[in-house]
Amino acid sequence: MGMKFSVCTVDRPLPMATPFPLRGTSYEECAAVASRLGYDGIELQVQDPSLYDAKELRAMLNRYGLGCSAITTGLAYLYEGMSMVHPDEKIRLATVERLHRQLDLAKELDSQILIGYLRGRKSPGQTDQEFEDILTDSVARVLAYAEEIQTPMVMEQINRNDGDVFCSTERTMSFLEKFHSDWLLYNGDTYHMVTEDPDVPAAIRRSLSKLVLFHVSDEGRLLPDDKHFNFHEAAAVLKEAGYSEWVSIEARPTPTSFECTRRGLEYLRRVFG
Repeated sequence: MGMKFSVCTVDRPLPMATPFPLRGTSYEECAAVASRLGYDGIELQVQDPSLYDAKELRAMLNRYGLGCSAITTGLAYLYEGMSMVHPDEKIRLATVERLHRQLDLAKELDSQILIGYLRGRKSPGQTDQEFEDILTDSVARVLAYAEEIQTPMVMEQINRNDGDVFCSTERTMSFLEKFHSDWLLYNGDTYHMVTEDPDVPAAIRRSLSKLVLFHVSDEGRLLPDDKHFNFHEAAAVLKEAGYSEWVSIEARPTPTSFECTRRGLEYLRRVFG
């Protein structure tokens, strides 16, 4: 079985700089396009899961023959200020509760939640250890529920420009491994790897024990053009390992949403297929 290809989608207007190629007024509109082009699944950006009917979403995806590669949670950070390390404990607990509801939605869709920006940033004067201690507590609270309902939570490596402490593959993996849980997994992202990992193939190999989602994104969050990063080398590592999980296009919707989505799948098939 080969890799499964998906595309990051969003059902609301967002700035063009946000790296979600496939955009529509609803996830059904996005699903129709993704299905017609031949994707295996779509990745959903969900700020508040209470605004969605999980069973209707599941039925809709089934109609189009699509899976859900992940429920991505970062919009709650960007637009509500939620954070797993917020200095206000009430906001941290509200963030944990939101993630519980995200997990409920992911379970209904046979999917997983993806935590990137929602883990939050360091407060002024906060040490790396203080940041890690607070994040550890929040992750443990979410993970306990993920294990209870047997639905994966996936954490993303985020480079130094957009995140703190857990920027490299090694640092992120070592953090995840300390929980000793099969339900806490890893999202690799070429956009972040190229900044933080001097040897990207080695970083991918380091992540394989927990890797379930691999984002393909070039410099500037654009589609790959093979001028800045060796995606063929990355794909070769995944193929050699027999990786059969999700590979997802995450790029700005240029020149248009449809063209980015179409070209993205063509690239995935040519290089990762």
